[in-house]
Amino acid sequence: MDFLYQHLGLVILMAASGIMLVWPELQSLRGSQASVSTLEATQLINQKHAIVIDLRRPKDFEIGHLPGARHIPADELTARAEEISRFKARPVILVATGQNSAKASNTLKAQGFADVFVLQGGMSSWVEANLPIEKPAGKA
Repeated sequence: MDFLYQHLGLVILMAASGIMLVWPELQSLRGSQASVSTLEATQLINQKHAIVIDLRRPKDFEIGHLPGARHIPADELTARAEEISRFKARPVILVATGQNSAKASNTLKAQGFADVFVLQGGMSSWVEANLPIEKPAGKA
């Protein structure tokens, strides 16, 4: 017990780190957002014509994105939901970083999208799987 009192800051830091490590797993177990691997994403795109929405910042999108992805920054999704409302019957794959995906997933579900998935690992997992990426015209 003395150790805990003498090193209270370290104990709190360790507890917070542990919570941060397991939080994404708890979220997925809770069912708040479904995620797909790169293989599952390519199957959804090729077989069910899934729509891909890239929620990342414009500069990240310009560096490279999934082929055919629509760029709608996370903070603009609610305002621009009408642009994609005609795709409600198709699966949606979100490419995001951090907590943007959970909020975006909930936003789309509230708009009537039934099948909303988040790409596990985001764009970095797509690149690591050596899958094709698109860049804006004129970028090499």
